[in-house]
Amino acid sequence: MKLEHTVVIIADLGELKVYKVKKSEAIISNELKQSYALETINNIAYIDAHKKVGEIMSDSAGNFAGSTGDENDREIERKKRSLKDVANDINAVIENEKPKQLFLAFPKELFSKLTNELSLNTKAVLTKTVSSNLVKTDKNKVLSHFE
Repeated sequence: MKLEHTVVIIADLGELKVYKVKKSEAIISNELKQSYALETINNIAYIDAHKKVGEIMSDSAGNFAGSTGDENDREIERKKRSLKDVANDINAVIENEKPKQLFLAFPKELFSKLTNELSLNTKAVLTKTVSSNLVKTDKNKVLSHFE
């Protein structure tokens, strides 16, 4: 599989990791061998995604500010905003890096919602997907999930 000009993005609502695939060549036993490794381009933490609704929506005294609305509605809205932030950051990476291929891993329960938010340019280079949360996966093992 050719991986030159490939960007790998693994994300969830709390974090986004962006890697560029780097090719290495070496002569081993008179044969040219190729290997690929990931080079970190960016790592973004979405702080609000790690907070509880009460921490975000409370005033300085710890009371809910504007206690109208259901906490569940706030949580749904926060997830929507976080999803949009992740999609916007992925679109920005594709715009800046201009890869020929994008490999994307994102949790299954929100994967289709994320892809709906991606730009046409991003969707055009999206070649492999994994509907799983790989954010905690060792960088050296990430590519194996896309084989």
